[in-house]
Amino acid sequence: MAQALNGRYNQVKGDFPAGVDLLAEGGAISDVTPETDSPILLKIGIIAEPGTVVNINSAEVEISDYGVLELEDIQIRHLSFPNGATALIDFIY
Repeated sequence: MAQALNGRYNQVKGDFPAGVDLLAEGGAISDVTPETDSPILLKIGIIAEPGTVVNINSAEVEISDYGVLELEDIQIRHLSFPNGATALIDFIY
């Protein structure tokens, strides 16, 4: 069962394949959150090439012209890059 662990911080960096849910079992974020099988992210910051598309909870969001996307006060249960991406992702779960 997914759970928010209120305030734990972590970071992943790398080349993320197209369409892979990073929060699902075997995903890059799930791999660094051993306390839970399906983490819920409470705050996120992504640095990637401007225009990179991110799928967050089934909604597509484009990285800004500055190459940064920050979100908070949202429960992120699914996160993927439809076209793949090289990115740095900071998150609180």
